[in-house]
Amino acid sequence: MAEGQVIYPRPRRDRQECRELIANGSYSVILVVIALIAIRPLMVRHILDRAEAYSVFRQYDDAKRQCDKALLIDGDNGHAWYLLACVHKARGELDAAYGAYQKSTEADPTNVPASFELAVMYVKDGQPQQAVPYFEQVRQAEAGRANQYAPDEFAYHRAALDMLVMCYEKLGDETKAKFTREELRVYYPHHTQLGEPAKATVTGARSG
Repeated sequence: MAEGQVIYPRPRRDRQECRELIANGSYSVILVVIALIAIRPLMVRHILDRAEAYSVFRQYDDAKRQCDKALLIDGDNGHAWYLLACVHKARGELDAAYGAYQKSTEADPTNVPASFELAVMYVKDGQPQQAVPYFEQVRQAEAGRANQYAPDEFAYHRAALDMLVMCYEKLGDETKAKFTREELRVYYPHHTQLGEPAKATVTGARSG
């Protein structure tokens, strides 16, 4: 500092304006973050709609790209993991399908199709003991809809009970198999061919 130079303090008004600018900038950032959080579900839903459309036309590479894009935005989206699992299964990438189905059921335990289809994969792979927990999950989740499915709907509850009978028989647990047969008779008294829907399911009803 040169000799005799006088340093004047910044005017109070300048400091106040600076504080206001900083505050306004902070508010703008907060508003942008809130807006992004609010629109994120809409963005993911739109992306997954495109993934489903691609899958319908068997454009699996495009469907996978859309699923990956959705998962970059929301890595815990159970539906995105489920659609990705379906794509992998359709392409014959069974190890990847297993992983994606498991991610889907972890992210959303109420995702009935994911739990059911993962269980069916285990049955086809000769692992009924691994399938049982997922069929049980479907059994519990869909109990309130027993006998309430529309004619064109897949009856997950009944199918899960049928599959559980078959699994328990394969595992040699006749007590649980018997209990599940009785549950079938209670919910579906006209369902006399126990095991037949289960066989149909395993051989392709839900093979995708």
